[in-house]
Amino acid sequence: MAENMEIRGADISAPLDRIELGGTEYPLRFDLACMRVAEDVYEIQYGRSDNFAQIAQALGKGKLGAVMALLYGALLSGITAEKGEPMPWGEFAEKFRLTSIPAVRELLMKKLTDALPKAEGNPENPPTAGET
Repeated sequence: MAENMEIRGADISAPLDRIELGGTEYPLRFDLACMRVAEDVYEIQYGRSDNFAQIAQALGKGKLGAVMALLYGALLSGITAEKGEPMPWGEFAEKFRLTSIPAVRELLMKKLTDALPKAEGNPENPPTAGET
C-alpha cells in the first residue's frame, strides 16, 4: 500500500516562484516552515493567535494580511534555501506591493493547495471539529 501513495513533499521541495521587492527578485518556497512563519507573523505583527487553517481561510477570502503573512513565510524559506540573508518583516512590509507577483491571490491559493496533504477517507463527508 505504501508504495502506491503519492509523495507530496517532492511538490514543494524546491523554490517554486520568485517575488520582486524593491526592484530585486527573491525566491519563494512554500513548505511547512513557510506556514509556521505565517502563524508567527499573525501572532507577532497582527497580535492574533490564528493557526494556519484560519490563515488559509483568510487567504481564501483574499485578506491582504493573510497574503502578506504567507508570502513572507515563503520568502524566508526561499532565502534560507539559497543561503541568503533573511529580510526583516518591516523591510518586507515596506517593499511589498500587490503587483510584486502577478495574479497573487490565484497563485497563492494554487501553491497552498499543492502544499497541503491529500485528504484521506471520504472527501465529500469530512469529519467535523468534534469528531474523531
